[in-house]
Amino acid sequence: MNILIPLAAPDRYFSTDDFHFPKPLVEIDGRPMIEQVVEPLRGWFPDARFIFIVKEEDCRRFNLNDVLRQIAGPEAVVIPLRALTRGAVCSCLMAIEHIETDEELIVTNGDQVIEADVAAVVERFRRRRLDAAVITFDSVHPRYSYIRTGDDGLVVEAAEKRVISRHAIAGFYYFAAGRLFVEAAMDTIRHDVQIDGAFYIAPTLNELVLTGRRVGHCPVSADRYHSFYAPTLIPQYERLLQGRRLAGTADGPKRLNVLIPMAGRGSRFARVGYAKPKPFIDVAGRTMIERVLDNLAIPGARYILMGRREHFEAEPDLAAQLEARPDVVLCPVDLETEGTACTVLLARGLIDGEEPLLIANCDQLVEFDCRSYIDDAVRRGLDGSILVFRDRDRDPKWSFARLGEDGLVREVREKVAISDLATVGIYHFRTGRIFIDAAVDMIARNDRTNGEFYTCPVYNYAIAAGARIGVFEIPAGAMHGLGTPEDLERYLARGTGADEAKDGAGPP
Repeated sequence: MNILIPLAAPDRYFSTDDFHFPKPLVEIDGRPMIEQVVEPLRGWFPDARFIFIVKEEDCRRFNLNDVLRQIAGPEAVVIPLRALTRGAVCSCLMAIEHIETDEELIVTNGDQVIEADVAAVVERFRRRRLDAAVITFDSVHPRYSYIRTGDDGLVVEAAEKRVISRHAIAGFYYFAAGRLFVEAAMDTIRHDVQIDGAFYIAPTLNELVLTGRRVGHCPVSADRYHSFYAPTLIPQYERLLQGRRLAGTADGPKRLNVLIPMAGRGSRFARVGYAKPKPFIDVAGRTMIERVLDNLAIPGARYILMGRREHFEAEPDLAAQLEARPDVVLCPVDLETEGTACTVLLARGLIDGEEPLLIANCDQLVEFDCRSYIDDAVRRGLDGSILVFRDRDRDPKWSFARLGEDGLVREVREKVAISDLATVGIYHFRTGRIFIDAAVDMIARNDRTNGEFYTCPVYNYAIAAGARIGVFEIPAGAMHGLGTPEDLERYLARGTGADEAKDGAGPP
């Protein structure tokens, strides 16, 4: 991968009368602006090569070329320009000998910070087999570039300094191959697509769309995008960082990953005539998985849906609608796993870190406030929390949790009633790392139930490693299973009437 950062544009906000050093070297929170930009990119893409387009004068007067190699690594390419070009597209093409390849290319601004897992965003672009894509945020200010999307979520138009939607481009462009950008950039110049005499990068997306390329986008929250196009924005950002340090959240709030395994065959539904895969079966006008997503709605969460590839391919329109959501990542599963714990581990690259993790069944609805459940675990300082209900009958179809005198979980068992606290099938871990380490320990010890590696017993290995695991109790009648045709019929009859199932969703 190549990461191209043009830094040679004139800047009327950072004039030499007010700033001795060039804009890339203006300090933000004690470090040069360009270091604030490059450092996270190196973390997300450790094998990428950086290419900088700079003013020759800045290299001569301030050794900017040496500074950039110290920040981005000795293999970084620095291309000095003696004169101004006619815009960012022209400047970027000065690196044509380095980027006209089949290697991925990222073109990004040198004066911004995006507080998101950009590596995961790019991986999403790859999974969607996009030829190009941008990161966007919500805005209506004409200083930005914008994209407009079609019903399938793909970009149909891009505009520079013209508000054609609320999807403003966050100065981050991904190309599956550098040659695609080069071709589109040259077409932009050939077609004389300029704005106020300059050639911008956003219109290159139009050239790709016109040739039938797939161009997508991924939104981030506007408060996670920080641009430093004007000097006044720097102290604002520094105050934000200082406030986080005082609050003990220097890295910003941690995003919750909600992982939903839905890679089962759904054979019980197929046997009685349901045409669609289980996650896409109609539940009173919406698909089952959409109902589950609504049930688990938490602001800022990311939802990782692990479904069978054949199911996604069988319902391409529904899959596209899900993937068009900015908070959803689809993870196709191509193999039979040995249980839900193994299925979850297939998403290790998305959850292996310090972000909290929630694992939830794909075929149940719960009358509860998911936010309160998470907040309770945080308030109590727990390393994990299990959603439970009282099962007076101790039906062995459930998993069960046994508490100690301190109210913490001492043991969980799958299909064995060691108490009357039955688990709902929603499991919280303070970090994804806690789950992964414990799941690996469980699998290494071949700890199976009925030949499978279940999710709930993972807690036993977390507890053995010193984790504090609690429970969050809901009423027994608050859980509604949708996992069998009979369960679904009971739920529909209870709340909405079974006749509301749509044509083609249920048995003929």
